[in-house]
Amino acid sequence: MNVILVDDEPLSLELFKIECGNMPGFEVAGLFDNPTSALDYAASNPVDFALLDINMPGMSGIELARRLRAARPGMVVIFVTAHPEYAADALQAKADFVVFKPYEREDILDALERARLLSGRQRKRVRFRTFGHFDMFVDGQLVRFRSAKAKELLALCVSRLGGEVTIHEMVDVLWPGAGDQGMGYRTTIKALTDALKACGAEKILKRRRSVLAVDAEAFDCDLCDFKAGKPEAVSAYHGKFLEQYAWARPMAAELDAERG
Repeated sequence: MNVILVDDEPLSLELFKIECGNMPGFEVAGLFDNPTSALDYAASNPVDFALLDINMPGMSGIELARRLRAARPGMVVIFVTAHPEYAADALQAKADFVVFKPYEREDILDALERARLLSGRQRKRVRFRTFGHFDMFVDGQLVRFRSAKAKELLALCVSRLGGEVTIHEMVDVLWPGAGDQGMGYRTTIKALTDALKACGAEKILKRRRSVLAVDAEAFDCDLCDFKAGKPEAVSAYHGKFLEQYAWARPMAAELDAERG
């Protein structure tokens, strides 16, 4: 699990940092004394678990948690605080757990174990980000594609949320104007299947003669959450959808209309 620790007094989280480093399966990706910096980091990097102080200047941990979950809906959030009166606010913000200062080593281990269990229940191995630039993550790690066209083909399939993409549609979208001469699709399909197999995610792609689709039940996705009306996903959408692909612009307009 990739972990960020946020407190305007970083020394108070040093023990958490040490214990995260000692526990298998946890990696401290960042220690922040500024909530805005933590938010910027999470917007472009996979984060599975955030440990947040509640009482911070500029932005409270409660508000930071709301924004972090808008960017990463499956994130586990645990608050630390020296003020028991904040516990109700934390629970109302759907905190996964609250640790009160001063804490003992056993409190930290308990919090980390809870985070591990919660992450395992909440997250699927594969997650796609479609708001902004398109990216794929497997077990929290960014998947890098050797073929840009293979990645674009996957983005097209994901945008259909399980709907089929025919070979004719694929050629028309990925090679506009090529008509029947757009024969690069065979190489692109192979590059995509090879990339998915390499990261252990080949089962998300369903293929039959002249048709491709993704199994929408096999992954998490901000677009899926948006379509399901989840508040965090709706708040996370700011008019940018698969923005590196010109063919996605009409879909962005549709999402704008849905959001109102």
